[in-house]
Amino acid sequence: MQNKPTFLKLKSFLFLILISSSLIAQIQKRNTPNWVDIQSYEKAPDIDGDDISFGLLTLLSDEQIHAPKQERYLRTVSKITDNVGVQSGSLISINYDPTYQKLYLHKILVIRDDKVIDKLNLNDFQTIRKESNSENYIYDGSVNATANLSDIRTGDIVDYSYTIVGFNPIDKKFSGMFLLSAYVPIGKINVSILNDSDLNIKLINSEIQSKISSEFGLKKYNWTNTNTTAPEFEENTASWHMHYENLFVSEYDTWNQVVDWAIPIYEKEQQLSKELKTKIASIKNASEYEKDRIKLALKFVQNDIRYLGLESGIGAYKPFKPNKVFEQRFGDCKDKSWLLVNMLREMDIEAYPVLINTTYGKTLGNFLPSPKAFDHVIVKVIDSTKTGRFFDPTITNQEGSFNTIATPNYKNGLVLKQGNSSFEAIQNDDQDLVEIFDIFNVNGIGNDMTLNVTTVYRGSEADMMRGVLKSNSLTSLNKDYRDYYKNLYGEVEIIEAMIFEDDTLSNKITIEESYRLDKVWEPVIGDDNQIGLNFMPYSFYNNIVFPTEKNRKTPFSLYYPIHKKHKVTIKLPMSWGFTPDSKQINNEHFKFSYKSKANRRKDILYLDYEYINKKDAVAPEDFLQFYNDCKAVEENFSMYLFIPKSAAKMSSLFSNKKTKVTPKISNTSETKSQSDTVNIIFLVLIGFGIVGLVSYVIKNNRKYK
Repeated sequence: MQNKPTFLKLKSFLFLILISSSLIAQIQKRNTPNWVDIQSYEKAPDIDGDDISFGLLTLLSDEQIHAPKQERYLRTVSKITDNVGVQSGSLISINYDPTYQKLYLHKILVIRDDKVIDKLNLNDFQTIRKESNSENYIYDGSVNATANLSDIRTGDIVDYSYTIVGFNPIDKKFSGMFLLSAYVPIGKINVSILNDSDLNIKLINSEIQSKISSEFGLKKYNWTNTNTTAPEFEENTASWHMHYENLFVSEYDTWNQVVDWAIPIYEKEQQLSKELKTKIASIKNASEYEKDRIKLALKFVQNDIRYLGLESGIGAYKPFKPNKVFEQRFGDCKDKSWLLVNMLREMDIEAYPVLINTTYGKTLGNFLPSPKAFDHVIVKVIDSTKTGRFFDPTITNQEGSFNTIATPNYKNGLVLKQGNSSFEAIQNDDQDLVEIFDIFNVNGIGNDMTLNVTTVYRGSEADMMRGVLKSNSLTSLNKDYRDYYKNLYGEVEIIEAMIFEDDTLSNKITIEESYRLDKVWEPVIGDDNQIGLNFMPYSFYNNIVFPTEKNRKTPFSLYYPIHKKHKVTIKLPMSWGFTPDSKQINNEHFKFSYKSKANRRKDILYLDYEYINKKDAVAPEDFLQFYNDCKAVEENFSMYLFIPKSAAKMSSLFSNKKTKVTPKISNTSETKSQSDTVNIIFLVLIGFGIVGLVSYVIKNNRKYK
């Protein structure tokens, strides 16, 4: 009995050795291919030392491709300029897919004081299966061949080269995207391609001329960039903006050719399984209405088929068959979308897969036609009225009616329909309203106050909040929400646990919270003789980014779509003098409005805020006006109540109805001269700088894979 565990351990150990040996066998040493054009480089390029980061300067980045042979040669030469660069400069890490690729190492040289040291030793390499996207449940099967070089010093030049043989078997034509600049300066970047047919070429952010010649009976394309400069990165730049000098090449002439390539990959299942047909029949029998059947099929694929991507080799492009996905109950975006398409078609509902780029959807038109332009798949459904709608089967917990189920703003998609040759717009302009209702009950000057919050989420905002509620315990949510308010108001105590209601028919979620806020009265900055309270639409901080610079070179990203209303009710312990106020700022990018009014009889102040984003980004040429309008928003963003400290000691007077107190409205300069008088002063602050706030945001990933 005791020998069995030992035997099993030995068996597992031998199995791991076999796997490791198999992978190592795919790493071989050979001479540099004869078709490679060996590149020279400058040991001291014209790059400012102040621009070097991490103690490492790349002297040469060389990529050469022989498309007919399916060989990709890469060479990197780096100089370690500081001891902080020794760690990364000593590591060689090469990623490849062993299911269809082989790795050949050519040279690993260290140049020190003009002496060349050969560091290539295959035994130094380990193969590590590093799934960099596993947190998103995507496993591509690639491995990293890594080696940590010994005896690497400051001032060394590390020069290594290798070739990866094998293109993805599903690729029928050659295409690719290459960077001719990087986030750090580089001495020289070289890209060369040998091909047996013409390539379409497109350059973005670059004026480099393409050099075309003939070599080995093939066409040779070459691009070289020296002493490159890093782009200027600005805060909150739109994700779809292209910072670098980009090179696109492709044998595809049109997007229709990409469609023709993809349609056979999404091959029709010869015969749907009995189990899958039974499921489809149950959906069909559940309602006679087409819209209900579409929604039921979508919900099944979204919620019952979990997301998991096994994308090694051709799996990066080709979906598993619907029968398999239904049986195993998991799949990635391709698998889930193709299953949904087949289920709908079985019910005589027209449906198609749609190729998506989740990051560059808005600028997809800048790409040359290529299957590599996409990283996601969704579904287009055309109902009996010939109305087309887009659905993402990878999103979970979506509710509401068939007409209101939201799809993210992917901007553009390529529908895999015979004859299609252009993108279709995928734009979600629904301004899903979020309403926040705050009721503050101030229990006397200098005392604590209670806060009751009701938040109503609708549409896609309700979908996201539903995901948060399902993924977290009520205990942890209560703590997170309490901590959120602690960052705003200091000491916070939960009076009643959070209550939420999910209205799935109208796709509306309502959350109620109740807190006691202690020590909320704080000294006024610049005047310790006064204490005050600050009220603002704090929920807007989750969706508004106020720019800090006037000038702009890149698009400024906006949270879109968003529509928020934040209503604040303040119940005060006494009457006061107050003048209602309002402000509206409306431009092509957003709309902001603020209104204040008072119920003097009940000693209540009402503040109403509303914010709508109209676009997803601000162009650089429009930024100055946007910046000025944001400053105007800041000037009307919060309301401040302050009073001399001495009044706090007299707070008991405020509960005495026979005591007559005449509060006044006063500006900051008048306050000091009136410090002996009990005054309650309401002042609209300039910005939110008066009270230091730390805004804690519950984040939700909006990128769907």
